[in-house]
Amino acid sequence: DNEGISFGGYVRRNGKVRNSEFYNNVLYKNQVEMGGDGELTGRFASNNVITNNIIFAGRQGIIYASWSGDEGNTFDNNCYYRQANSEEGPFFVNNTGFEDFRKYRSVTSRDKNSIFSDPLFNNESSRDFTLKKNSPCIDAGVDMGIAYSNAAPDIGAFEQGLNIITEKTPRKDLPAEKPKNGKYLEIENIAFDSVFPVLFKYYDEHPVGHATLRNKTSYRAKDIEITLFVKQYMDIPKKCKAPKTLKAGEKKEIELNALFTNNVLEITEGTKVAVLITLKYSMDGAVYKEEYTQTMRLHNRNAMTWDDDRKAAAFVTAKDPAVLRFAKNVAGVVGRKESRAVNKNLLTAMAMHEAVSLFGMSYVIDPTTPFKEFSVNKKAVDFLQFPRQTLEYRAGDCDDLSILYSALLESVGIETSFITIPGHLLMAFSLDLEPDMARKTQIRPDELIFIGKKVWVPVEVTALDNGFLNAWKIGAKEWREAVSKDKEGFFPMRDSWAVYEPVGLPGNAAPISPPVRDQLTVSYLKEVTKFIDKIILPRVAKLQSEINKSEGDPKFVNKLGVLYARYGLTDKARKEFNRLLSKNESYVPALLNFGN
Repeated sequence: DNEGISFGGYVRRNGKVRNSEFYNNVLYKNQVEMGGDGELTGRFASNNVITNNIIFAGRQGIIYASWSGDEGNTFDNNCYYRQANSEEGPFFVNNTGFEDFRKYRSVTSRDKNSIFSDPLFNNESSRDFTLKKNSPCIDAGVDMGIAYSNAAPDIGAFEQGLNIITEKTPRKDLPAEKPKNGKYLEIENIAFDSVFPVLFKYYDEHPVGHATLRNKTSYRAKDIEITLFVKQYMDIPKKCKAPKTLKAGEKKEIELNALFTNNVLEITEGTKVAVLITLKYSMDGAVYKEEYTQTMRLHNRNAMTWDDDRKAAAFVTAKDPAVLRFAKNVAGVVGRKESRAVNKNLLTAMAMHEAVSLFGMSYVIDPTTPFKEFSVNKKAVDFLQFPRQTLEYRAGDCDDLSILYSALLESVGIETSFITIPGHLLMAFSLDLEPDMARKTQIRPDELIFIGKKVWVPVEVTALDNGFLNAWKIGAKEWREAVSKDKEGFFPMRDSWAVYEPVGLPGNAAPISPPVRDQLTVSYLKEVTKFIDKIILPRVAKLQSEINKSEGDPKFVNKLGVLYARYGLTDKARKEFNRLLSKNESYVPALLNFGN
């Protein structure tokens, strides 16, 4: 038909060409006679890609012509040219002609990276369409999956520097025989990291290992997909992070990912498992599949390393039924005996500390994995207990007790944080107070931690015997000393959970009963009273001085009673009001306060 390549059909309903690719061709003066449709002709063709082609028109001069039905086709990275004194064209799009290349690009939004230039063939007269070294077509193409040298493919059918397509040397397909190991694309240097069941959610987005993917051929590999599967501990293969394409001779590092099920939390002793890695890819139109069987070691469910202190947050299982049951019972005591003048988070933390102590919890340094030593060796595998386990054992190291106390407080909505100091782990909880308010209402601001807009109370959770206030005092001292040496670490739980999600320990917990309510109430109120005494002591002293100076002025005695009542010291409040009424039975302020 006096043209080079024609694609499409004569009528809209028949002969359409869609979603096809035309690339790396040389179309040269195919319009032998006048009246042809151009070197490249399209009609009723849509969503095709025309790229990396050299289109050189002859005397008629039409490079591309489409008379109708040209929809959604992509033209780019082509080289166009025509002989001098051509008579027509060079471009017709849906029957609209364009003499000027720049106007054609502007109106059609096509060929943004194409050129209108002599391609500089080596020997045009003898039809040698290889390119001269100064050709504008060299490295001007786009990657379409065939072999090329240098930074980018050449435009046209012949790649400078590769002897794979010439008139004298026909293009070869893939080698008749595979490489010695039978693989065109190969996964090499497979190495797995330490894999810990408690972090199984983390591995969905973070690697369990790494490897190298190598293309051992002179062809581009496409549609690469790598999956990893561990039978028994995964439901389906997990797609790994790998490149979609790999150039000839190229190699890239890849990440190996795994989406484990919570079955891994049944592992109580470290074990080795078989790993199936599957590699799929296409090359020069053919599809290939390779499989690799490797061995991975899974640690026990309590194992963890301290290379990232935030990892311990995965053990803080605030939604564990045993944790919730214990914590809600303790919170109920606070609700019945709450002092409105004292921060509620502080009261809850007091009660929780006293409950854990009365429960019979003991601080026991693990002789096989002491935190002091294992926190220094970042690769050493430590043994951490889940909160439920610590409640069952009624004993734990500093990390176990910090995890338990944090889980109990988080389960009733109180924010917590881990604190690391050299050789030791403790925790802190948020007061949910503005810093300025905390400085005004607390006895010693130096025993608080101010970070941003939050106020935290540090607690030495291993100090179980002498009450919450003592544990707070020790924790504050440890924090100040670490800060003075620039050796402190502070890891808010909810920030850590964003990376290391908590996991649920499988199985049913043994019955765990919190301390007897009456016993807990007595111990809790004792700590509350000690705290309040310290807070109001200066104000009590001032009011008592005023009473003495005024020889028992009822106004100051009533204020003292109100102060005691506000902080829940009802016995002391009644004493002051009775003192007033013994002198004046109708003293209205005292009567009203008694009523309240």
